[in-house]
Amino acid sequence: MSAPRQVQMDSIDETQVIVHHACCCCYDGCVPECNNIGCAAQKTLLCCEADICCKTGTPFLCCGCCALRCVAPTTCCKVQSQMCCCVAGSALPPDSEVPCMVNMCFLNCFPKLGICVSLGDMKKGASMQFQSESSASS
Repeated sequence: MSAPRQVQMDSIDETQVIVHHACCCCYDGCVPECNNIGCAAQKTLLCCEADICCKTGTPFLCCGCCALRCVAPTTCCKVQSQMCCCVAGSALPPDSEVPCMVNMCFLNCFPKLGICVSLGDMKKGASMQFQSESSASS
């Protein structure tokens, strides 16, 4: 009997997350279209990474719902978690998946000014445009 295959998987799609609170190296947000019911988490400490996924419609990991692996370190510690449509993440120091942000009540102040900005838009450098009342009514 062969050993279970270790699957490299990112259980959480950060690009779809709409951030509602963020302070430097951590954020809370939501995914507007939550198709998978369940929970997922990815935790990294230096070169050790754990991936836990109990969501519908996802393939099994190395040990059923979890996988442990060694990775090239990109940050000292990082945690990303998802419970249905609620997502949270933190990284020290911040990295490409958990960037440094300042946000309160869906109003993003840093690194880009905007309302209801997704992490994917912040990474792509897409600009958010505010509509004035006169242009919104016409």
